[in-house]
Amino acid sequence: MRRLTHYASTLMALACVVALVSCLLPSQARADSSRILTMGADLTQQQRTEVLDFFGLSEADLAGIPTIIVTNADERAYLEGKVATDLIGDRTYSCSYIEATQSGGIFVQTKNLNYVDNMMLYNALQTAGVENVNLVVTAPFSVSGTGALTGVFMALDDMGVGLEAQKEQAATAELVETADLAATYGDGVVEVISNVKDQVVSSAQELSDDEIKSVIRATASTRGITLSDQDLDRVVVIIHQIMSLDYDRDAFAITIDDFKAQLDEVARQAGQAQGLLDMLADLFRPVTDFFASLLNGG
Repeated sequence: MRRLTHYASTLMALACVVALVSCLLPSQARADSSRILTMGADLTQQQRTEVLDFFGLSEADLAGIPTIIVTNADERAYLEGKVATDLIGDRTYSCSYIEATQSGGIFVQTKNLNYVDNMMLYNALQTAGVENVNLVVTAPFSVSGTGALTGVFMALDDMGVGLEAQKEQAATAELVETADLAATYGDGVVEVISNVKDQVVSSAQELSDDEIKSVIRATASTRGITLSDQDLDRVVVIIHQIMSLDYDRDAFAITIDDFKAQLDEVARQAGQAQGLLDMLADLFRPVTDFFASLLNGG
């Protein structure tokens, strides 16, 4: 009975998440946004319908939303030589819903991705020079997510966000290295790289390799992580690449810890609004199920 009560409470909290996210994002960001949908080219019609249902959209809605069909050839053009061939595969299924906003920072959520997660995508977008965007990435079943990553960069180009080629390349390299390191050290290494990156960019100082390593070790220690010498050098390469590019320090004012706190605050406020389940359950059913899967390890 206790488990059933907890489960019911969780569902009631989840029903409010979307409304609360909308409230937490600045009104200007919601009002002045442009949006694009990217769809994997190899989805069956049933899978396409499932993805659209998840986004709360229908085929009729697409008449008013620019849609990019991402092919495996697109993935290879963007990622070949950077991402393992088996991760790219020979089919493209992952999809994304992107809103480029005027303010509000970067907000990311993912479902059914087994290679990249929301924090990795957050880091990559930040390194790419994106300052304000809302992004949801999903697929009808578990996939790497390389198709959606490709689609995100294609969509941002179409939106006129104007990503610099070098920053886009640095973002991709960072995501690939981070995903590989996370397989060894866990998700904490994602936060380590992000925090080191933030410290380096915000300081605007030239640092030696030894100084960068000291920052990495100290930051990793706070997460209970000890990097091998080889992996420490890999992180140094990532940081050097970012240091060589020109960033507005204000763009790094919102850190990954702030991003995590935003997610936690959404969940906390949702937990205090349980009485709205009946009103919101049907309206936000696809996204309610989405957050339910996230909290249950999906």
